[in-house]
Amino acid sequence: MNLVAAMRAEYQRGERLLWTSVCVKTMIYLTTVATIGWNNSTAATVFLIFACIGQAFLFISRLSMESHVDVAQGLRRLAMLKDATGREPTSFELADLPERVWSAPESAVPNPYYSSQLPKGSKRLVDVTADCAFFSGKIAQAAWTGFLIVSVAASAVLLLSLVLIAALGGTQSRLELVAKCVLIGITFWMTEDLIDMALRYRSLANRCESILQECFRLLNQESPSVEESYVAFHEYDAAVAGASPLPGRIYRQRNDRLTRIWEEARLGRATS
Repeated sequence: MNLVAAMRAEYQRGERLLWTSVCVKTMIYLTTVATIGWNNSTAATVFLIFACIGQAFLFISRLSMESHVDVAQGLRRLAMLKDATGREPTSFELADLPERVWSAPESAVPNPYYSSQLPKGSKRLVDVTADCAFFSGKIAQAAWTGFLIVSVAASAVLLLSLVLIAALGGTQSRLELVAKCVLIGITFWMTEDLIDMALRYRSLANRCESILQECFRLLNQESPSVEESYVAFHEYDAAVAGASPLPGRIYRQRNDRLTRIWEEARLGRATS
């Protein structure tokens, strides 16, 4: 089994579920905004039911996404250790993987996936960890900025919608007011979920920056200890585990540029 191919496939499944949930949130959000000035109690009630069903879907979608991401993170750990230290997955680790990962296509996987040129060992593990921390941190930084802008703008519109409801309250029935207020409350909660995702991306970006600096310190040593290399590796693993899947669109847009920057940084360390 190609660990990297399986890892990428699981991350892609998780990311698809992430963007599906974002699309559902967007539909509910647009529905909420569109019905603010609509004086129709039946429509307000129908849209409220639609929002509640959407919430149930979002809950199931998140559970499924987390399942795919957990598998992908386990595969990433195995792939990093195999590439850096030559450690092959044990039979128990392979048996614990879902059946679907064994049929992952391998055609689109770069070979080699990790660009370290160091011999296998603790220093190569640090180099691979630094590689991953650099790309993850930069992508997370871009994702945090984008999600923050969208969530803050959406929250501002919802607050203005509440003001509009208060202004039009005299022309609407009590049922309409209650349905619209509950609908806005549900939508606002979903918007806060986007803010939470943005903050998680920011935390990942900050932690990856710290991990990268620690990896640079270890790479300046002739032979970093196994303990130190594994500490950096597990620090990165814990940082990524606390965030949503990194957006593949941002990765594809910035991959070439980030690759050049990373190669120049690696060359500068080699000549210093």
